[in-house]
Amino acid sequence: MSDRRNPFGDMPASESSSAAPPDIYESLPMAAPRRRKRDWERNHQSEKVVYRGVDPQAALQVRQLAEELHVPIGEVARALLEYGLDAYSRGKLILAPRPNPERLRMTLFPKRTASKRKIGKAGRKKLPKEASWRVVTTWRNFSAELKDEIGVLASEKGLDIPVGELISAFLQYALKAYSSGELVLQPVEKTTNYSLVLDGDF
Repeated sequence: MSDRRNPFGDMPASESSSAAPPDIYESLPMAAPRRRKRDWERNHQSEKVVYRGVDPQAALQVRQLAEELHVPIGEVARALLEYGLDAYSRGKLILAPRPNPERLRMTLFPKRTASKRKIGKAGRKKLPKEASWRVVTTWRNFSAELKDEIGVLASEKGLDIPVGELISAFLQYALKAYSSGELVLQPVEKTTNYSLVLDGDF
């Protein structure tokens, strides 16, 4: 019995074991990496503004107002700044820069002296606030003319103050006028979005 011959013969191990299926991922074609087109950014680079030292609370109000009106944030900021700039040019908004002891430039928001600051209770330490000049605010949909007017007014030839302080003063003035109803922002429907115009400027 032990000498009985296998009728099928001895099959090689390579043939008896089933071949592993090919890896399906290796058969898939690899997609060529695509480079992002930045034509739109290049064409609209002049409409982008970046400012340091803008009041964070005012910038937040601009964002909230844009969400409320369903318009781009930059258009709200532009409309408010145009309103503030116009009020300044007509003498309705008075800006009185004062010397800044910490810098060589003037300032619209002088800090209180140490003698006027309230001394907190012992053991209670307040976290230091982030310096205003570190806060960076970016908006789009700005005209080059508005950007230049603000820059010239803040420069040494104008008020000689940080541009962020000038932006903050205009925003605070315009936001207060909007809250009181003196400034009305009317969204106008566009093809894909809304735009802002001052009340009556149609």
